[in-house]
Amino acid sequence: MTRVIPRDNPGTESSPARRHRPAPVPDDVARANLAALTAQARADMALTGHNHDWVPAPADGAWNVLVIGGGQAGLGTAFALSRHRIGAVKVLEAGPPQEAGCWTRYARMHTLRSPKNMKGIELDVPALHTARWFEARYGAEAWAVTDLTPREDWNDYLTWYRETTGTDVDFHTCITGVTRPDDDGYFHVAALRDNRPVTYRARRVVFAMGLTGGGGVFLPPLVEALPPQVRAHTQDPVDVAALRGRRVIVLGGGASGFDNASVALEAGAASVEMHVRRADIPRQNSLRWMEFPGMQEHFFDLTDEQKWEFSLVNGGLPQPPTQASVWRAFAHDNFRLLTDTRWATAEVRDGADGPEVVVTDDHGGTHVGDYVISATGYTVDLGLRPELSEFLPDIALWADRFAPAAGHPLGNCPYLGDGFQFQPKAGAAPDAASYLPRLFHLSTGARASHGVAGNQLSGIYAGLTRLANRIATDITRENWPDFFADFRDFEHREIDTVGPHRAGEAWFPTSPRY
Repeated sequence: MTRVIPRDNPGTESSPARRHRPAPVPDDVARANLAALTAQARADMALTGHNHDWVPAPADGAWNVLVIGGGQAGLGTAFALSRHRIGAVKVLEAGPPQEAGCWTRYARMHTLRSPKNMKGIELDVPALHTARWFEARYGAEAWAVTDLTPREDWNDYLTWYRETTGTDVDFHTCITGVTRPDDDGYFHVAALRDNRPVTYRARRVVFAMGLTGGGGVFLPPLVEALPPQVRAHTQDPVDVAALRGRRVIVLGGGASGFDNASVALEAGAASVEMHVRRADIPRQNSLRWMEFPGMQEHFFDLTDEQKWEFSLVNGGLPQPPTQASVWRAFAHDNFRLLTDTRWATAEVRDGADGPEVVVTDDHGGTHVGDYVISATGYTVDLGLRPELSEFLPDIALWADRFAPAAGHPLGNCPYLGDGFQFQPKAGAAPDAASYLPRLFHLSTGARASHGVAGNQLSGIYAGLTRLANRIATDITRENWPDFFADFRDFEHREIDTVGPHRAGEAWFPTSPRY
C-alpha cells in the first residue's frame, strides 16, 4: 500500500538550503578582482594557445561551425574549437544575453549537483575555472566553505566565461529548420532572430540544446491529457506566485521534483503532495562513480555490447536530489511525500475556487489538487526535433546498428561517432555519409554512445575534447591536398651563410612565413 513519509529532518536557518549564497566582497573590490582575472585568463589563453590560424576561411557570410545553443555545452564547444584555432564559429542562443542556459529560468534548485572542483569547460586554463571566478567575486574563504556552486552564480560565471573567451553569440535566435548542404557544402540553418527570418550557412552544425535536445520533455499520458492551465512539466515556465494558497501535486521524486515542490512551498502553496512510484526516493547518485577519466574519456572505446549492458543499468537510475534539497522541502509542515504509488486516473472537475484535479492511485486512494507539476524527465526521440526532420530518415539509431536495442527506449538514442557526430544508417541516401558526420549531437541522446553525455558537467570536459578533436581531424583531412601543396611550396631558410658569424648578422632566425 501507499507509504507516507513523515516530516522529519526539517531544514534550519543554518542548513545548506538556507545559506546557499555566500556574502560577496564589496562591489568595487569584486569588479577589480574580476577585471584582473579576465586579463589573466586572456593572457593564459594567448600563452598556451596555438600561434596562427590554419583553417581556410569559409565562403563570404558563412561559418566553419554553427553551434545551436548558448548554454554550458554550446559555449564550451566554441571555446574548445578556438583552442584548436578553428575560427568562424557562431553560437545561436534563443535567450537573452543575461542568461546562459536554464539556470535563471526553469532550474529551481539552490545549487548545482556536480562536484565543484571537476575539470570542465575551462579546458586546462586555470584562470577560467569556476573556482577562480568565485574567489574573485566572493573571496577565497567563501569558495572553501561552499560545497556546491550556487545556481545563480553558475549563470553569472557562464556569462563571464562567454565574454572572457570572446564567444560570438547571436541572442534571441530560434532555429526553425536545417537543410542538407548546398552545392558548396554548406548547411542552411533557418532561424528567427528578434522575430525576423534569417538564414545561416555553415560547414558544420553542433546541436547543443540541453536536456530537450534529444527529443523533448516526457509527460505521462494521464498528465498530458489534463488541461494546460492545471499542469506543467518542470521545464515549463510556472507562475510561482499564482501557487500561493493552492494545493499542488508533484509527480516524481527525483531532483527536479524536490526543487519544484520547494519552490511551490516557499511561494505559499497551501500544500504540496509528492507522488513517487518507487518504494523510496532515489538516494544513490551513479554520476559520482562515473567521474573518472576511464569512464568520461574512454567509454566510447568499449564494444557495443559493453556500452549497451552499461546503458541498460544506468538508464534506469534516476537523478537523486541533494540532501539539502530534501531538507528544503521537509522544512515545511504542509509537505507530504507518498511513495509506492502510481496513478490510475486523473481528471478535472469544478471546485469551489475553480478547476481542480482529482487523482486516484493504484491503491484506491483519492488525491485532490489545484495544480500538477510533472517531474517526469525527458524522452529521447529525434523525431520530436524539428531541426533534424530532414535528416531523420538517414540518421542511424542504436536500434538500427545493434540488434538487442530494437524495441527498447534506449534504442532511440542516435548511434554516434567518436566526436558525437551522427552516422548514416543502412539504406541512407547515397550522399548521407558525406554530410551526416558534419552534424553533431552534444545532448542527452549521446548517453548510449558516450556514457556521460558531453553536455553534462560530469562529462563535459571529455565531451568537448572529443568533439573538437574530431572536427579538427576532419578539417585536416578535407584540406589535406591543399595543405600538402602548400608544404611543397613552403620556404623558410634557416641558414643564410656557411661559415663564422660576421658582425651585424642576426644570431636568431626570423619568424617563418605563415
